Amino acid sequence: MNSQEKIVSEANKYVMPAVEDYLATRCLLLNNIFVGLTLAHEGVEKLMKALLIIEDVKFPKNCHELSKLAKLLLNKNSIKYEFLNNNFKFIDRLDKHYAWRYYDGDANKRSKSKSSSELHPTDTLWILLYECYMDFLPNEHKFRTYLISYLFAPMMQEYTSWPHWLLTDNRAIKYRVVNWKEEFTKWYTSK
Repeated sequence: MNSQEKIVSEANKYVMPAVEDYLATRCLLLNNIFVGLTLAHEGVEKLMKALLIIEDVKFPKNCHELSKLAKLLLNKNSIKYEFLNNNFKFIDRLDKHYAWRYYDGDANKRSKSKSSSELHPTDTLWILLYECYMDFLPNEHKFRTYLISYLFAPMMQEYTSWPHWLLTDNRAIKYRVVNWKEEFTKWYTSK
């Protein structure tokens, strides 16, 4: 395994659970269960940490503040991660949702309302981060990664409802899904 493969392998320790957090987020929020917003934060945080590993940016492993992690990514490459600037208001909101996870008595640190309407901004942010992760992968691996497999692998479709939860009302992947499926199918039928 070369050094780049080792770095991606280390990052994947965050990516795999990030995909599962995202899947759970969608399932919960589509059913108006707002604890999904805590998982939304977790999924975004893990993807940001995976990208920081790939970008070779040091970060405190125990940092849970998305705004700090986003700034580290922006400092590394302000053009590639420009979308984070456009999502800072939502990133701050996710930090406030996460603050409910460990209550310290200061209600001012926490969100005052929760809504399933936050599903679409979550989708947008998470998918943009995931695409940044995919950009680091060799072409032969891009479309057989965790999220893509969860969407299109025949066994997933046969034995789970995961594709349903990932695709239902998902505006962020609406225009991407055809290309992703095509690329996955090319790989899957060639193996």
